[in-house]
Amino acid sequence: MTKNPNTNQEETNTLQFKMGDIISKKDGDSKYNPETIEAYNIVEPGTIMINGLNLSFDLISQRVAQVHEKGVITSTYLALKPKEGMKSDYAKYLLKAYDNNKALHAMGRGLRATLNYGTFRSEPVLVPSDNEQQSIAVFLDQKCNEIDSLISLQEEMISELQAYKQSIITEAVTKGLDPNAKMKDSGVEWIGVVPEGWKIKPLKSLYYTEKGLNITKENLVESGIPVLSYGQIHSKENPGTQINDVLFKYVPDTYLNSYPKCLVQKGCFLFADTSEDYEGCGNAIYVDRDITLFAGYHTIIARPIIAGDYKYLAYQFLTDIWRQQIRSRVSGIKVFSVNQKLIKFTSVILPTRDEQTAIVTYLDTKTAQIDSLIAIKREKIQELKDYKKSIIYEYVTGKKRV
Repeated sequence: MTKNPNTNQEETNTLQFKMGDIISKKDGDSKYNPETIEAYNIVEPGTIMINGLNLSFDLISQRVAQVHEKGVITSTYLALKPKEGMKSDYAKYLLKAYDNNKALHAMGRGLRATLNYGTFRSEPVLVPSDNEQQSIAVFLDQKCNEIDSLISLQEEMISELQAYKQSIITEAVTKGLDPNAKMKDSGVEWIGVVPEGWKIKPLKSLYYTEKGLNITKENLVESGIPVLSYGQIHSKENPGTQINDVLFKYVPDTYLNSYPKCLVQKGCFLFADTSEDYEGCGNAIYVDRDITLFAGYHTIIARPIIAGDYKYLAYQFLTDIWRQQIRSRVSGIKVFSVNQKLIKFTSVILPTRDEQTAIVTYLDTKTAQIDSLIAIKREKIQELKDYKKSIIYEYVTGKKRV
């Protein structure tokens, strides 16, 4: 293990561990100030980094990476400089195989299951000859690059499908389903023209807002009353147009008597009141059925003044064109704040009730078809990732030879 403290701020190229790779933050994306990184570790190209923190909370195994350029990185990671007889390129794949098979996780110690060098240094490793190491590394570089290219292609297709889905939703909720409908000027810049008979109304004329539970993650329990907080609202598992049970967390049953005002009903929306990125400003969940459910921490409840089915608005809230009303007024730099006033400030486009129903029926069908295609692409990506893990394991362990 190598330790080289960044005394006197000798090195300012800040490195970051990201999804199984080490990237430089020198292009201005760093949250670190040079004055704060004196205790960081200077690392050289070829160093193997292991993120051994909080092993018990690992969901996606990406804890091993190779340094490609000199820089400084937090000293909480293990920095391993291969000695003579162990080539860095081979060591990278060998330790990735350890990671992929959860071998590193079994070495974690303490309450947070942290990997320390004292434990790791006594673990046996496979050391082929120099020529074999080189051959394995070259072969795996080629194969892994091919797999990564196929994964990137699938991800590009997912992005295209998501963009197509967004365009279909935007077209339907702003222009309707009849391409021959007579249009009129809405009088609102962000909306433009809308079909005749459609109305523009401030959201505050349809909804009033309240705050969700004033709790923290420590208040959650294994089972009890379902609750949705801002983390679940921002989740990729949240479609925005309906409740997804996989997102549920739970609070104690006693909250029913203590916090009845934070319960939500069918027709309500739950907005996240903070977002770590600009795109997430306006993220919401539509409560599409009767269920005993709490609005959790960092949420804003939008309750309908008149009870009804407002799923049409759930689709409208997914569009960039509607969210721009919020995004143009949010405050913050690293974390954006979305308050009740911002939400109530927005306007919505309202077709007739019959048109709303027709639009929802159409979009339910079309988005389900697109989501099905996206799911197939994601399954393909997972298959490719699993294949990548398997070939790394097979070749670094000698089960297959180059």
